[in-house]
Amino acid sequence: MTISSEIVENDKIRGIINSDYKDEEFIELMRDIIMDSIQRNVLYNEIVEKKGFNVDNVNSMEDLVEIPYVPASYFKQSADKFKKLLKIPEKSKEFKVWNVSSCTTGDPSIVGRSEDDTELLASMTIKCIYDFIPIPQDQWYNTDSFNFAPKISLLNRIALRYTDVRPVALYSSNLHKISTRMSDPYFLIRFSILKAIKEIILTRKVVGAFTIDSKFVVDKIQENLEKPLEEQKYISFGGSLQLVNNFMNNYLEDNDIQFELPNSVVNVGGGGWSGHKSQLKYPPIDKAQFVADCHKYLGTKHENITDMYGFTETPVIFGSHWSEKHQDFIFHTPPQARIILRDLNTLEPIEDTGIKGLLEVLTPFGVNASVNHAVLIDDLVELVGKHKCPECGYDGAAFLVYGRIQDQEGLGCSSTVEWL
Repeated sequence: MTISSEIVENDKIRGIINSDYKDEEFIELMRDIIMDSIQRNVLYNEIVEKKGFNVDNVNSMEDLVEIPYVPASYFKQSADKFKKLLKIPEKSKEFKVWNVSSCTTGDPSIVGRSEDDTELLASMTIKCIYDFIPIPQDQWYNTDSFNFAPKISLLNRIALRYTDVRPVALYSSNLHKISTRMSDPYFLIRFSILKAIKEIILTRKVVGAFTIDSKFVVDKIQENLEKPLEEQKYISFGGSLQLVNNFMNNYLEDNDIQFELPNSVVNVGGGGWSGHKSQLKYPPIDKAQFVADCHKYLGTKHENITDMYGFTETPVIFGSHWSEKHQDFIFHTPPQARIILRDLNTLEPIEDTGIKGLLEVLTPFGVNASVNHAVLIDDLVELVGKHKCPECGYDGAAFLVYGRIQDQEGLGCSSTVEWL
């Protein structure tokens, strides 16, 4: 799907997003970004020297496994290395913001980004939405988009709880902000002054001061359904997995409401399937049951339900489709990135499909401010297609995500959910 200048004004970044990078060009760009990182970052230069790595030896896709990667743990606040991974001065005009992660472990990842880095991340997200969510590109502004999340301003205020570094913005706020460029979404988590006063008096906290007006969602849907078919808008549900699930299994179930919305879409992201997201712990959400519930309560077809996958340390966003065979979402690698699976014990690359390993993401794009062109994350994934998706044919490696190896209690970007 080609992105227009109306959505992405930056000519350079729009060109990157609209390009289909073949292996030879990707390798050349990776060589360039490695040299850039070596020259502009002392810590990465030391990592390269310690490994005895020579960039001149990167000449094929097989050689990508030799590129020195940065473990995601280096970006953790406790490691105190995130500033050492900068390639531009923190006080420079080029530097824009510190992105902070959802902090599920209580120890957030912090990544410095430039203006171009944040725009590339935004554009990658838009491409992912256009490629995998079945709403026509020119119809997003004709869509009732229900986002089970707070407004961007509130998300970024939450980020202030996690770190003393400034300026700071929650990583997920980048993704929510994109929706306002494409459409005019309803951000459903609201702050109630009256409830806040009551809670402060009773508990000296604002817990309980946040609400979701589920009736508003139902009324808007019913209002849309009353229009002639040719005038009806598309319907989109997204945001917090847990809140979408609660909306269906609590509010709609309790009020005996079921919709027939075959052209509606449901897109979640940010994880939470295991029953642990941010400060929250709740019963695990079975993916197949969630998909079945979307069809039962909303009338959404299985092929219109998607998940998005990404993490703070990389600007790459992976889109997915629901697989009946795997009873899971298959994620797809965009042409702007490549992935490597590594053995949990040896960290040697895994070449075969059907074997679980740690995920490494490589990209030469959106990594101007920090050394994050090759990042090894502690997410367990399984390759189902080495060069393209075996089900939909999307070019690039296809994989399943099983989640973090260790899931610990902490704070997070969806911590407002606990206040509902």
